[in-house]
Amino acid sequence: MVEGQWIDAPDEGGLDAVSVPQILAQAWRDERTGVLRLAHGQRERHLLVRKGAPISISSPRGDDEFAAFLANTGRIGGAQRVEVERLAAERGCAQASAVLALELLDPKALYAAMRADTRARIADTFSWGAGRYHWTSAPPEENDPKTARAFDLLALLQDELPRRWDTDRLFGALLRIEHLHGDITPRHRKVAQKLARAGDMAARAIAALDGSRPLGRVLGDCAGDPLAAATLWTVTFSGVLRLVAAPNGAAETSFDFEVEVTTEATPARARATASTRSDGAAASADASPQAEALREEIEALLPRLGELDHYTALGLEADANAAQIKKAYFKAAKKYHPDALARLGLGGLKEAAAKVFGRIAEAFEVLSDPDKKKAYDAGGSDEPEIDTARLAQAETSYRKGEILAKMGNFDGALEYFEPAVELWPEEPAYQMGLGWALYKQPRPDHVRAVHHLEIAVGQAPENAVAHYRLGLVLRAAGETNRANELIARARAIDPDVSE
Repeated sequence: MVEGQWIDAPDEGGLDAVSVPQILAQAWRDERTGVLRLAHGQRERHLLVRKGAPISISSPRGDDEFAAFLANTGRIGGAQRVEVERLAAERGCAQASAVLALELLDPKALYAAMRADTRARIADTFSWGAGRYHWTSAPPEENDPKTARAFDLLALLQDELPRRWDTDRLFGALLRIEHLHGDITPRHRKVAQKLARAGDMAARAIAALDGSRPLGRVLGDCAGDPLAAATLWTVTFSGVLRLVAAPNGAAETSFDFEVEVTTEATPARARATASTRSDGAAASADASPQAEALREEIEALLPRLGELDHYTALGLEADANAAQIKKAYFKAAKKYHPDALARLGLGGLKEAAAKVFGRIAEAFEVLSDPDKKKAYDAGGSDEPEIDTARLAQAETSYRKGEILAKMGNFDGALEYFEPAVELWPEEPAYQMGLGWALYKQPRPDHVRAVHHLEIAVGQAPENAVAHYRLGLVLRAAGETNRANELIARARAIDPDVSE
């Protein structure tokens, strides 16, 4: 365990550094009252929060899209929408008032529709990944909308995160805190029980939060279910989950925790603390050697981008063939991917890495095209240009499988490793991931596992992990001599190799 604390989002900042869901989860934990002002491009929203619960949302630009919402959700027809918008414009009133005047909905149905519209507009801000936010004081109670009733924020987060965030973003946020252990605080048990009623996987996730296993394993046991992931995210960042030390024998986490004694000057809910950035990414006092090496590489390349020739940009010699060019580009695409940077704690270098990769992509565009390459160095190639869309799809699938594999859900990981290999069989990491998952699944398939791991070893003869994993599988299959040779080779490459 290392010393650390939750780094709370400040009262104002950028939405690229902290998400709207985390700002609101923090407000719920602290029972905060105020107006959260959000700006995203040309869009602006003011969200009224009382004691941590959203009350209403408005647009200072006067945007009124209620009639469009009613039409889009089938509550009124297209012609009725036009009539509502016309009457509201003529009278200078809200579209909801025009709906009531035209008797298109009875008061009870209109109120329900207004609630649904407000909920949808709050949830829409969850996906805002750029822009600014800041808190201001709330208006007096008497100035609140008369029909305003608080929304259940935690239920809203649990329900909407899987829809508003893609799977990579949601799983990625949990992967950064996968080693946390925690249980439900006594004061929040009823809250947790309510979240558990959202579905079977939510109930399974809540039941597993007894401090005996890390969050990653809990999600793995839930087969990587998005609802379970959203439930775990919600209870962690809202403070419903109390962080505890890992049990004896379990891997230690890089997170610490402390509980602040509540006084009149402090929030009513106790604060769990952990070493993490405001966007939920784990922070460590000492960056890994891999992270530091990549940081140094990016910082060294950045000022030299204009001086690099195409081969140097790709890290190749001038006599590199088409296959080597493709492999170098593929390697760079993975290395500078935003998810890869975030996992290493280098999210702040995203823009710099994008510039470096842009130069690499420019070099690849020339060298992968026979005519352009011929003009560049009088060479030639029949190698077809890499299918970047196919590459991206394969990488996305592999990342999802990798997350589930790290969480111990090898059955679920296979669903993503299989298509990754099918899309891009030339990548040894994909072959290795698939082979290992085939071996580690509840009913091991030794034959297929050996097949894919042998391909990985052939593609990456200096990869210690590939040799080591193949050795372990062969040993389990009874091929002791060859297994020992592979394991010895793995340790010769890397004495610290492990599965």
